[in-house]
Amino acid sequence: MSDAPPPSPQPRARLLWTLLGAMIAVGLLPLVVSHYFLQSINRESLETLEKKYLTRSAVGIATDVQNLLSSNTQQLTKIAGSVRIMRRALNGADPFTYAAETKWITDYLTPDGDLLALRVLNTNGLGAEAKPDGLDASIQQEMNLALDVAKRGQPYTGTFQYVSSINQPAVVIAVPVIDDNQVIGTIEGLVSLKRIADRIRDEGKGDVTAFMVDRNGRVLLHSEPALDIQRPDFSNLKIVQEFSKQPLRLTESYVDNRSGRDVMMIGTVAPITRPDWGVVVQKPEEKAFASVDKMVRATFEWGSIALLLAILAALGFATGIARPIRELAQRTREIANGNYAQRVEVTKRNEIGELGANFNLMSGAIEKAIEQLKKAANENHLLFINAVRMLAAAIDAKDPYTRGHSERVGRYAVAIGKNLSLPEKEMRNLRVSALLHDVGKIGIDDRILRKPGALSDDEFELMKQHPAKGAAIMSGVAQLIDIVPGMKYHHEKWSGGGYPDGLEGEQIPMQARIVAIADTFDAMTTNRPYQKAMELSYVVEKIKSFAGTRFDPRVVDAFVQAVQRGDIQIEEQVRGAA
Repeated sequence: MSDAPPPSPQPRARLLWTLLGAMIAVGLLPLVVSHYFLQSINRESLETLEKKYLTRSAVGIATDVQNLLSSNTQQLTKIAGSVRIMRRALNGADPFTYAAETKWITDYLTPDGDLLALRVLNTNGLGAEAKPDGLDASIQQEMNLALDVAKRGQPYTGTFQYVSSINQPAVVIAVPVIDDNQVIGTIEGLVSLKRIADRIRDEGKGDVTAFMVDRNGRVLLHSEPALDIQRPDFSNLKIVQEFSKQPLRLTESYVDNRSGRDVMMIGTVAPITRPDWGVVVQKPEEKAFASVDKMVRATFEWGSIALLLAILAALGFATGIARPIRELAQRTREIANGNYAQRVEVTKRNEIGELGANFNLMSGAIEKAIEQLKKAANENHLLFINAVRMLAAAIDAKDPYTRGHSERVGRYAVAIGKNLSLPEKEMRNLRVSALLHDVGKIGIDDRILRKPGALSDDEFELMKQHPAKGAAIMSGVAQLIDIVPGMKYHHEKWSGGGYPDGLEGEQIPMQARIVAIADTFDAMTTNRPYQKAMELSYVVEKIKSFAGTRFDPRVVDAFVQAVQRGDIQIEEQVRGAA
């Protein structure tokens, strides 16, 4: 028996406290740092996103107002042109008297139009007028003022009016009728702002408030029905004050105390050129940045749990690790150097022995995994070679297709497939098929692909070859044979008459039915040389109208469900991408 003293526990104690301190530091420092930086970063990101949303919303409403006024001014100008032509056709007779006799101006007052009233008067105030019964005296006065301005040869856009008899907001617009450099009369219209009021109410939902003010700060239209009726004075609101000083687009934070307490708001004002109105869209900062506060709380909670677990783990595993650590370190270095056959001798049946046994299992698993990785690498290499062949064929065909289109079609197709509950394998094939659905266009002449106008019959026949061309290209890759049906038949129609093979109904592969809707949806919601992007609601209704003729009704239902669930969304930037 040896008389040597037992080994000192000091090294084990130092390892314990070192490991414990390190794990506490690792758990605590990231928590503090992430709390500081992530809160700032996320707040800035959310503020940027909220400002973009509010700006886009305010500018959209202001643009709608400007477009409404411009289009109706153009319509009145066309009527003025018709009066000039009529005057010459009547050989000098008064066209305004003729308008009163024939009452042709009533044709311009339609139930779905913006014009509520129309007057066609000569410089003496005589002529024809069509208007609803019971117009307020203030509106009649406004129309007389417009007549006086237009008689001087100047167009006129009036102040905000409310037509109580038909419960609609409106504005008076007038243009002069000029013939031979002489004002011979005026065309006046009372233009409804109901569409703008509806748009403001649509924008002002949830925590968002939207309203339109004049330069004096008076509310003209408001998303809240009570304020829309009262039309209060918002001139004390900071963002309205800034607009009153100078009508420029502005996004800022400010205090709103109209509710009896100070509420910090973030808002945007977008000016309207003529008349001098502005559109404000705002949201409480507390609501806008609620997710940041939630993230801070979650960070503290989960960080505290992680810190506690780190301390417990350090106490539990640090004791007894020191002695076999050198051997394990040496073996791991060998593994790091590529010698995966390393094993350690297990002599004890405790935690350290279990660690050694697990190390041996890990070494064996790594060795086996490496062999599997080598096999997978060979398979991936073969797939890569085939992909290179496919890309080479695409490059030879000079693919000019719009960037981002295929990616979006793939995303929309996957969303539709999800709502059809397709199996996982079919979903993978569907995505690839959608991504490559237009690859055959690399074999179509650039002149045809980039032609901005309508294609001739011969050109369209050439364009119709692209599904078959794409299928021919992909058929050469064995791993992609399952995605060929979606590529080849995505221009077939449910009721027949499509191309390339004129399939109908269930003859059309499910891949192709889904890709057809995804392709059509992206084409209608992105800007193209021959059309502008359409609104989401309009496109959905249009696609629904094609159910049973162009598209499979069941797939259309899945598409509508995907839109309603938010699986399909349109990003603003794709509007100008295609």
